[in-house]
Amino acid sequence: MRPGRFVTLCFLYSGLALLAQYVLVSGFDSSLGGLAQLGTALAVTGTGVYRLWNPDEERQNPAEWGPFAYVMAALVLVLTAALLAVLLSR
Repeated sequence: MRPGRFVTLCFLYSGLALLAQYVLVSGFDSSLGGLAQLGTALAVTGTGVYRLWNPDEERQNPAEWGPFAYVMAALVLVLTAALLAVLLSR
């Protein structure tokens, strides 16, 4: 898999995980924190969708993706662990 495609899928997964956490945990909370989480989830998901529809704009040099791809992979792991922890504590 190309590193650019991996990062795009990480954006999509992260945005959907944040959106699921907002819906399942906050229950459509309209407080400032809930709206901030919803905005972040929509922005990250929108970035992933945009990158999915415009693959030609991704950089093709794998050397440019090294650290960023690792950070995105770590973000996905942290978000998954947080979502599972919250769901299992309910």
